[in-house]
Amino acid sequence: DVDGLAVGAAGAKAGVGGIQLGHLAAQAAGHGSGGVVRGRGAVGVGVARAHLLACAAHQFEEGDVQHWWHPPRYGVRTRLSDDKLFLPYVTALYVQITGDTSILSEEAPYLHGDPLSEEETERLFSPEVSEISEPLRLHCLRAIDHVACGAHGLPLMGGGDWNDGMNLVGIGGKGESVWLGFFLCDVLRRFAPLAAA
Repeated sequence: DVDGLAVGAAGAKAGVGGIQLGHLAAQAAGHGSGGVVRGRGAVGVGVARAHLLACAAHQFEEGDVQHWWHPPRYGVRTRLSDDKLFLPYVTALYVQITGDTSILSEEAPYLHGDPLSEEETERLFSPEVSEISEPLRLHCLRAIDHVACGAHGLPLMGGGDWNDGMNLVGIGGKGESVWLGFFLCDVLRRFAPLAAA
């Protein structure tokens, strides 16, 4: 039996003794949708499950997510392209390792807030809790559907992908990310069996 999960930015592997979901020490200062689920730090399966549902509850109705937040909802909305994909990625890994498909039916509300204006790259604010609540499976699909592609069929980088040093590449709405294309393919491969389960 595999009783753990290791999640890294470049891939995943089975582990022992807990779920590795990310910079959990950062939870003392704030939570995040990307960094907290892709870094280092071991937690139990119950904590991982609860954190996945918390991440879903920090997703906007449009499909993007808060990059980080302080409880309950004070956080930053950005144009970063990869954050939203960590929800379906880690959800698929969680189900693969634990066999807990019931998490896909767990309901979580969305956030409601004004989308970023054309002049904004990010906004720090406390959005409202949306009246819309859906199962985690639909949150994951909404995140995948939020990925936009550019002229070459590659995902748009937006305000940056995993490589934070290239944040300005996509600000004009044209820069594409090969890395995000690889990541999206992996997310689709892993989540496809769960999409209609």
